[in-house]
Amino acid sequence: MERSSIIIISSCSASKDDSVHIPSGSKIVTPSYYISNEELRAKLINIRKDVFSDPKAQVGKNTTYAFDLYVRAGNAYKDIFKCNYNSLRDALIRSNAIEWFFLSSGYGIIHALEKAHKYQAAFNYNIAHQRGILYTAKLWNTILSKICDAIFSTFKPSMVYVFGSKDYTHFVKETEYWMINRRIKIFESTGSSGARWISPILNELVNTILKDKIQIFNAKYNQKFIKERR
Repeated sequence: MERSSIIIISSCSASKDDSVHIPSGSKIVTPSYYISNEELRAKLINIRKDVFSDPKAQVGKNTTYAFDLYVRAGNAYKDIFKCNYNSLRDALIRSNAIEWFFLSSGYGIIHALEKAHKYQAAFNYNIAHQRGILYTAKLWNTILSKICDAIFSTFKPSMVYVFGSKDYTHFVKETEYWMINRRIKIFESTGSSGARWISPILNELVNTILKDKIQIFNAKYNQKFIKERR
């Protein structure tokens, strides 16, 4: 059976919050939920293991939802955390109408309801070098776009919304889905202020989804590619 939903893909954040534990019996997603191809799924899992086995990754011990790890702490999610955190979290847990993923320098890509822990890594070489943390783009470059295409194939989304800097969005721009499909919008930030630009737009999207008025958002942002103006 085909699954049709809205997919949101946003970037991980340097700041992470692992203080909220997943309650016993709560919905938990694993890669088999969004990748049916066993070989592709195995590559995702194995690269994750390689990343987190490196001491530079500074892996934390607590486990939480990926949603909580990033949204509670990341600058790109400040408006959501302030205005829509609880209602959005509940919607993700109770319904399959929204499938949220995070492009992650540690996990590659991870579902919002997947188990996650703290780590330190970067897709950007300069950031990794400056902070003395793990640089992982080379590990993910050959596989992450294929995984994104596999996710789109699994869910047959009515719309896809992607948010992040070029370090993140280029993985989606290399997918077959991006090249041939109009039901996708990319919001690409530039510079150090990018998260502050993304935050209100991302919250605006969430508002319209929760109120079942997504057509208003699509009409306002009617281009396939929207880039922050510096």
